[in-house]
Amino acid sequence: MKIVLLPGLDGTGDMFAPLLSELKGFDAQIIALPDKGDQDYERLSDHVIARLPKQAFILLAESFSGPIAARIVAKAPPNLKGVVFVATFLSAPNRALLSIARLLPLSFLVNLVGQLPFARFVYRVLFLGPKASDDLTALFHKTVKSLSGTVMKARLAAIQSQTFEKQSSAVKVIYIQASSDKLVPRSKSLEFKSCYENLVIKVIEGPHFLLQAKPVESAEIIADFASGL
Repeated sequence: MKIVLLPGLDGTGDMFAPLLSELKGFDAQIIALPDKGDQDYERLSDHVIARLPKQAFILLAESFSGPIAARIVAKAPPNLKGVVFVATFLSAPNRALLSIARLLPLSFLVNLVGQLPFARFVYRVLFLGPKASDDLTALFHKTVKSLSGTVMKARLAAIQSQTFEKQSSAVKVIYIQASSDKLVPRSKSLEFKSCYENLVIKVIEGPHFLLQAKPVESAEIIADFASGL
């Protein structure tokens, strides 16, 4: 089965490495987000739609890319067989926090924290979970450090302006929720419930970066979902 992966706020897809090492039997395609120009959700959705495969596929949207996937579902492409939403939202999760983050972009904070002797501890507490490996914390730091502050601020602005728009779809959907998510409130899953009649919610114990912190558990849920399509 073809699986198309849409990345989180970094937009690169580099953070999918731990998950891809566990996904067996999938033909994986990562669609990275453009690293320049407008970063509003309409433009990003057009960018992704133009790159979708011609054969049957599952769409996986992590965090920032949730609203992109929702727009794709609304267009009902004939080859879309199912959607996996991971630790994501259909409306801005926390506008006050986003306002602060736009003043101090994640790339700046990561670079600042990265100079501290306890940097890996901070990454684990805020993003990756207490059991994150040194390899994962290094991957996180390397990925975010490479990002443009201008692009990051534009994507944060896109999240901040995102409002809930109810839709109705019978496509099969699974929402994978992180039990210890400090960025997306658990209540955001209710918006998905109101839009997708064939929705299943699965909860994994872990942080917001769930696919990275719990790749084995995540891959098992995705494989089970795909087998039922």
